Amino acid sequence: MAREVGLPIDPPQRNVNSRFALDTAELVRVQEGDDPAGAFYHVVSRAFFAEQADISKREIIVPIAERFGISASDVDAAWQDRRFSSTVDAFIEEAHVAGATGVPAMGWPHRRAIVGMMPAAELALRLLNEAR
Repeated sequence: MAREVGLPIDPPQRNVNSRFALDTAELVRVQEGDDPAGAFYHVVSRAFFAEQADISKREIIVPIAERFGISASDVDAAWQDRRFSSTVDAFIEEAHVAGATGVPAMGWPHRRAIVGMMPAAELALRLLNEAR
């Protein structure tokens, strides 16, 4: 599917703990806003899925955060203080309740998540069926 839409995916052979990346994304959101946080997620996802980067590692995440105006010391302090732990825990719980079992997952309030890569036409059909 990825090749069909021109997305270069070469995922690592094992999964990694993305918690550090998730917490850092919340730091980006608080300091820079929703759009930069979304862009941060995009860059981190590309690093993981296309470049086989270990997004659990500080040496991967901090340079990405710096591209969005977040200093290494701010990333370190937020992680050390577990500043965004409860926020990320709540997001994870909401995702599980909504049925998100993998990535990509798309969700909207009060609806089940749509999980997995699929052609745009199939996604549109699923959204249409959800609206009924």
